[in-house]
Amino acid sequence: MAMHGNWLLNCLEPAVRARFEPRTRQVELERGEVLQHPGAEVGKVYFPEGALIGLISSMAGGDAVQTATVGWDGALGVFEACGTRQSAFLAEVQVEGPAWVMAAEDYRRMYAASDELRTAVHKYVEILLTEARQFVACNALHSVGARLCRSVLEALERSRDGRSLPVTQESLAQMLGVQRTTVTAAISQLQAAGALRSTRGVLQVLKPKALEDGACCCRDTLRMARAEIYASDRTVCDD
Repeated sequence: MAMHGNWLLNCLEPAVRARFEPRTRQVELERGEVLQHPGAEVGKVYFPEGALIGLISSMAGGDAVQTATVGWDGALGVFEACGTRQSAFLAEVQVEGPAWVMAAEDYRRMYAASDELRTAVHKYVEILLTEARQFVACNALHSVGARLCRSVLEALERSRDGRSLPVTQESLAQMLGVQRTTVTAAISQLQAAGALRSTRGVLQVLKPKALEDGACCCRDTLRMARAEIYASDRTVCDD
C-alpha cells in the first residue's frame, strides 16, 4: 500500500501501515457520488488522494451550504468513526479522483495503534477549527469575487490539479453560500480579465497569479496558520 498521496496515512508508522495494509483498498470516487447521509451510520473512512469531497449542511427550508472540503490533507469520517458513529452532514464528491477507504472498525483499531496518526488527526482538527472561524469572518467581510479566487485556488491545491477544476457553478455557489447567478457574474468578471475559462462544468485557470492577486487575505492567513500547525512537534496533550 503505497499511501504517499494522503497526508494522514503518510503519518503512519511503518509497522502500523504494514499491519493495516490488507484492510485498506483504493477506489476511484466519481463526481456527484454521495458518501455519507445526515444521520446515517459512518461505516467507512475515506482518505482522498486526488478526489475532493464537500461537506454540505442543509437547512429546514431546503437551502444547503458547503461548510468544509476534504482533500489529500484530510479524511472523511475520522472524527465520527471514533465518536458518535453518525454523520451530521451530506458528504458529496465534488472532484473525481482516487482515495483510500477502510471500514470504520478497522480505522478505530488503526487509530488506537498509532501515536503518529492520533497526533496528525488532532492537528487536522485544529486546522478545520481555524478554517471554520476564519471563514465566518471571511463570509461577512470579503467580496464574492475575492472569496471565489481563494476557494478555487484552495480547491485546486486540495485536489492536486494546478490548472483544471471539474466543478459546476452550482457547486461553487454552494461552497460560497450565494446564489448561482452571483457566482456566474463573478466568474464572468474573471473570464473577462483572462484569469480563467469556464466550460461545461470545468474551470480552467489561465493566470494563477491573477487569482492570487484577487484572493482575499484569508488565503495568506490560513496558509500561515496551517504551516504553523503542521510544523508543531508537540504530541497530543503534551505539557
